[in-house]
Amino acid sequence: MRIVASSPVLVLLAGTSLAGCTLENHVSGKDNQPAGFDSSVTWDTGVQVGDTATATEICDGIDNDGDGQVDEGFPDADGNGRADCLDGTCPALQFNSVGAVTIDPACEGTTSSSSGDEVPDPWNVKEKWTFRAPSEDASASNSYAQPVIGELNDDNGDGVIDDNDNSDVVINVFGGSSGYIVALNGADGTEEWAYKGSCTTCGVIIADIDNDGKPDVVGYNAATKPIALNGEDGSLKWTGTRAPSSTSYPLVSTADLDENGVPEVIADDEILDGPSGAFEFSLNASVSNPYRIAAVADVDNDGDQEIFMTGTAYDSDGTVLWSTGEVGTYGFWPVIINADSDDDAEIGFVGKNWTLWDTDGTKIFSKSYGATSQPGPPCAGDFHGDGSTEVAWASSATLVMYELDGTADWAVPIDDSSGLAGCSGFDVNNDGALEVLYADQISFNIFDGTTGTNLYRNTDHKSGTVFEYPSVADMDHDGHAEIAIASNYGAAWGALAVFENNGVGWPAAGTSWGIHDFAITNIGEDSSVPQNPDPYWTKYNVYRARVATDDPSSPDLLASITDICVVDCIYGPAEVGVQIENVGGADVSAGVYVSLYANNADGTESLIGTQTLPAVPMGQRIDGMTFNVLPAQIGKLGFTAVVDDDGTGLGAVSECDEDNNVDIYADTLCP
Repeated sequence: MRIVASSPVLVLLAGTSLAGCTLENHVSGKDNQPAGFDSSVTWDTGVQVGDTATATEICDGIDNDGDGQVDEGFPDADGNGRADCLDGTCPALQFNSVGAVTIDPACEGTTSSSSGDEVPDPWNVKEKWTFRAPSEDASASNSYAQPVIGELNDDNGDGVIDDNDNSDVVINVFGGSSGYIVALNGADGTEEWAYKGSCTTCGVIIADIDNDGKPDVVGYNAATKPIALNGEDGSLKWTGTRAPSSTSYPLVSTADLDENGVPEVIADDEILDGPSGAFEFSLNASVSNPYRIAAVADVDNDGDQEIFMTGTAYDSDGTVLWSTGEVGTYGFWPVIINADSDDDAEIGFVGKNWTLWDTDGTKIFSKSYGATSQPGPPCAGDFHGDGSTEVAWASSATLVMYELDGTADWAVPIDDSSGLAGCSGFDVNNDGALEVLYADQISFNIFDGTTGTNLYRNTDHKSGTVFEYPSVADMDHDGHAEIAIASNYGAAWGALAVFENNGVGWPAAGTSWGIHDFAITNIGEDSSVPQNPDPYWTKYNVYRARVATDDPSSPDLLASITDICVVDCIYGPAEVGVQIENVGGADVSAGVYVSLYANNADGTESLIGTQTLPAVPMGQRIDGMTFNVLPAQIGKLGFTAVVDDDGTGLGAVSECDEDNNVDIYADTLCP
């Protein structure tokens, strides 16, 4: 980086020069030139300074005529307090060469299978393993709970529990009057532990709710009070003091609502402290909609997360932000996705109608989708392979799919008279379009996402259906996905079946699916609860679905301060050159912000200005930009440039490295 500087003080600042800074006009009195001016400048005068009898005012920064005014009568068009004839100009700032830069391999992602080709026989499916009941109770062979997947133990002995360990499957099962939360080895279904005394109809999750690096299991006890279990051995960690008020089938979720580093547990409409289970507040959700779950995301990118439940939007502290006025006559389910071109999410609700809302509660549309409104939890993803996201859900006798503009795509018959079963999405055949995975009362099915055609059906499954749906993960870490489904009341295999492709294998997938409202980035692959989760709707735009790999190519923007010019610390001008490159493996669209800050003497930063970028292709450095800096804005300790920063600290691009967007020039330019 080149620094060009001058100062009105007696000497130039250390390490600076006037190279390239030019004066607009030559001025008189070589022996009387202002300190810091280039000695090669010539001065034109015919009078001596102090000769008040004959002196006339000339443009030289001196009171030639002794009237107490300097350079009176000479224009100051830029209003900087000094005559224009004395103003300097910055030279053209220097930037690095434009063109190709080396792409960081970590940003190039992975392919969805070893070849990237379609699976040759994707609908040739076999059972990998099944689980009938816990060893303690053979009658507990039923499950209404979606199976959740994550790493619970340090299987490889490296001191950490992460995706290098074997995946485990947790499921809530029941028989007679007893419920059990059971942990199973994901590779072969071996029972690892069982906790007796769980709610027989409640959901479970795997998540590190106390940030100790060890995933926990959260569910409900027989009194329908939330409980947290040690993921390694199933021992009880805490029991909540309150049960949900208005549902017999409570689900559970988790998020760092206020993004302060401490997760919360969302037990139906009760918000609990993750580490202790202490009650924090209640959403007091409508008792008229007992079949529900809370969805959580920072939909407006304001730095804390919002909660959506039964047609109401809440802030992270439970304050009601807005309400739709819509109702769910049976199930009532939120789905958070991006339906337009901005970086905020939109919020859908599937209840009596299919509605879509902007972040401020503005209704985008409301559509009736059929006479029988008994919907289960929806799933969303690119089911058509066209780059857009669609939403699917089941309702009694019909599975439907809709576009995000409210247009109906297709509807196919199913058998779920009791209603409420959910769906999930995965690109089973690796053709670029997700399939819909759904298990109704009599069969497990895989539907073509484009047409609704039934591609696979297994009638060994049986269920009374509550909120369960198929989960997808690479449970044995062989590079290929498996599918797990819960069953009850007469299923051939008992409580749980895990399927795999009977051939080369389905595409790759992540190794966890730990939560009911799964959206890839809302819970970590290691079951951690992100403090500031990436907005999945800008990267994947899925909900209860996953792409064939959770590691696609990502952009990575870098900022560089390439040149600084300070002609005069009092009058200016001052300029800072900033240049951006993308060392990631994906392009960045136009409109991303770059901000320049002054580094203040007290260690704080002050915003100088913000500019927007053109498109930044992957592996490219683009033309530099110039920030004009007022003298009063010059940082005592230099400048900081930040890319993907709108001037408030918020960014819009999901990058493979979020920690390298800053470049700092820390030095004193002006005293």
